[in-house]
Amino acid sequence: MENHFSSALAADTYAIYSLLMPGKLFQQMSNAKTSRWAIAEKTITFNEMNPRIDPRGALKPPPGNEKAFHQAVHNFELARDVSFTLQPRLHLDHPYDLLTPAQVRELREARSAAASDSRRQARHAAYPGITSFSAVYFSNDRKAALVYVNDWCGVLCAKGQWVYLEKINGHWQRKSGITVPGA
Repeated sequence: MENHFSSALAADTYAIYSLLMPGKLFQQMSNAKTSRWAIAEKTITFNEMNPRIDPRGALKPPPGNEKAFHQAVHNFELARDVSFTLQPRLHLDHPYDLLTPAQVRELREARSAAASDSRRQARHAAYPGITSFSAVYFSNDRKAALVYVNDWCGVLCAKGQWVYLEKINGHWQRKSGITVPGA
């Protein structure tokens, strides 16, 4: 990420990811099921989102800051097919691991297969599931941002949503975000 972005932009990006962890799906789980968070190290592109929905179809511009919202959407349009690899720079009060694409596939297969290999299941038993993020799409002044978050814990256990945030007094705050059914 640092190869493509300024350090200030990287800091804002990781601050947003950190704020959004854990996702709502995992917040509802007991501590016994959530000893570590699993986060996909590769961000997802628009074509990899499930469901694939434009942020304008999921969110409405907040009153009074429509311009920043539309700038973030425009920047999404420009970079929606760009992906990058996360670094271990999230600040969480919970242990987490960044999983490679192969590890993400293995976790999903271990949770989805009718007769999965018990060793594969055991390797991923500490994780309640996996969280994937899109890139963060900022407004031109970097005081507003959009990001897609997908939490997956099984075939019938997933939530995907677009989230709109604003930077207020130097801190990112979630302003909107609805759950997209069928993620």
